Amino acid sequence: MSIEIDALVDAYNTMKEYVPGKDRQAAADHLFSILNDSGISEQDLRELAGVDSYLSRASAEYLDPEDEEDSEDEMDY
Repeated sequence: MSIEIDALVDAYNTMKEYVPGKDRQAAADHLFSILNDSGISEQDLRELAGVDSYLSRASAEYLDPEDEEDSEDEMDY
């Protein structure tokens, strides 16, 4: 099953209206985790991460441009 990113953004924005501000980061983290596990494309995840600051922070765990270990290895040379 495929979902259009626009529909996902609309659903997220609607859901966000019902989530108290103090719980929005946890909700965004959970949503991003579910979507990542469901096999949504990295391109769609990146687009979703640009919707707001909550999703942007949630994406950091999944969409790092480089692993920290790789960066450290490059510095050792």
